[in-house]
Amino acid sequence: MRYKNETKEKSNGVIYTPEEMANFLSNELISYHINNYDDEIYVLDPAVGNGELLLSIGNLLKKHYPNRKLVLVGYETDKGVAETTSKELINFFPDDRVEIIHQDFLSVEPTVQFDFIIANPPYIRTQILGTDKAQELANRYSLSGRIDIYYAFLLYTKSFLKIDGIAGYITSNKFFTIKSGATVRDYMIENYQIKRIVDFGDTKLFNASVLPCIVVFSNGRTSDPSEVEFTSIYQTDENEQDCITSVFEKIGENGVFSTSDGRKFSFKQGTLCSVEKSDLWTISSDESKQWLKTVEKHTAHHLFEIGKIRVGIKTTADNVFIGDSWTGELSKIELLRPLITHRNAGKIIPNSADTWQVLYTHTSVNGKKAAYDIEKYPYAKEYLYQHYEQLSSRSYVQKAHRNWYEIWVPQNPDSWKARKIVFRDISETPQFWLDESGAIVNGDCYWIEINSDVSEEMVYLTLAVVNSKFIEKYYDTKFHTKLYSGKRRFMTQYVEEFPLPSLDNPYAQKAIAVVKKIISGLSSEEESRNISILNSLVDSMFTVTS
Repeated sequence: MRYKNETKEKSNGVIYTPEEMANFLSNELISYHINNYDDEIYVLDPAVGNGELLLSIGNLLKKHYPNRKLVLVGYETDKGVAETTSKELINFFPDDRVEIIHQDFLSVEPTVQFDFIIANPPYIRTQILGTDKAQELANRYSLSGRIDIYYAFLLYTKSFLKIDGIAGYITSNKFFTIKSGATVRDYMIENYQIKRIVDFGDTKLFNASVLPCIVVFSNGRTSDPSEVEFTSIYQTDENEQDCITSVFEKIGENGVFSTSDGRKFSFKQGTLCSVEKSDLWTISSDESKQWLKTVEKHTAHHLFEIGKIRVGIKTTADNVFIGDSWTGELSKIELLRPLITHRNAGKIIPNSADTWQVLYTHTSVNGKKAAYDIEKYPYAKEYLYQHYEQLSSRSYVQKAHRNWYEIWVPQNPDSWKARKIVFRDISETPQFWLDESGAIVNGDCYWIEINSDVSEEMVYLTLAVVNSKFIEKYYDTKFHTKLYSGKRRFMTQYVEEFPLPSLDNPYAQKAIAVVKKIISGLSSEEESRNISILNSLVDSMFTVTS
């Protein structure tokens, strides 16, 4: 993928497709597209870069159809890259037509349709695109939420693909499972017949922080998910069966294989789980389907019934508002409040890390959020004025008609005093812990604002489930998405769907008793032993038929 980041070095998409992946995708396209081709074969790369994809598929097509002339077309926004790529491809294919055009593909009117479209479009997040460009794409392609530019490429491809043509894209796998990707998923289901999905997970085939995938599709509609081949490859700690030099060696097999650098990967083969509107794109197998059905039978509630999930505060000036050493004269500042951060993360209870503090600029007046009048708090006023230049330069604060010294996203000041379950956004294992101290939660954590009618026992049962090995398996099976290094992202849309059993479940009261014991205080050894007991109890809650 031609990942584009904030840095100037990557602003023109200097990270291009590895040769091995280009060859794999080219082979996939040709395997799904059998045609005698009486005339020329038209091939398009809408984000051609250095031409690796056109070179790969061009070479394969010449082998399969040696008597057919190729028409290789590519679009590139960097003039220098376009000129270089054009010269190189003309040298490789002197008897064919090569047209590398210095133009943004998304601005091109579709006058020609293609037999093959092969692409690795730039990956540019909304915040890098800019508000105006993001809004333009959103309006043009009926996209919503946070827009990534490759969404538009996927949708616009339909206008350039022949009725019997085939397309293959290398993109981030992010759109498989996030809310803003639903528009793209739904469009592709309705407008394309999806043939093959390969989720390369955390294989690090690119020197970039995005997890890549391949999607192969033709014109039509995807009506049967069981007809969509789905392969997933993710790092694992399981014992390997064999050693491989490349993940492409075993891409069609099930099993665990290690690479020469010592990493181990779990290869899974299945089909697309669902083609229903807005459903996530995850791998499905008979085994996983049956396991999820069993879990569903034992599910009485979902986590969203416990309370609203919220993100912590965003100061947009952490160096001013947040610290762990408010000592000396700074200790006199009147508006300091305890702050929970990712450093406090633990299972059921927080770890022993010291609580940081935040200069919290908001209060509640008649039930409404309001900024403190700092004229009434001389030490806070003096400190904030020391940082006046930085704080007052936040143009978005001024634009919102807010006071220059305010925290940007303070959340509801009244909410902090209530009991809450705090959890980390990104972690290898789930870390959800109870807080009844009234502390404020930082933006590197989320928190569940527990509903007032939820019993203490239900809170404890929730803590047992969300910290368990069972929930790790549920997350991996249901949502099947990880970041690098095996880390999971506990996004709101996933966490709110976590299953919870009934309090009448035969294992529930035992689990609640263990949670109470952990909260009361145990040695680290005893705590670890009781967490293991909880894992067994929670697993039984959802899988053992009473």
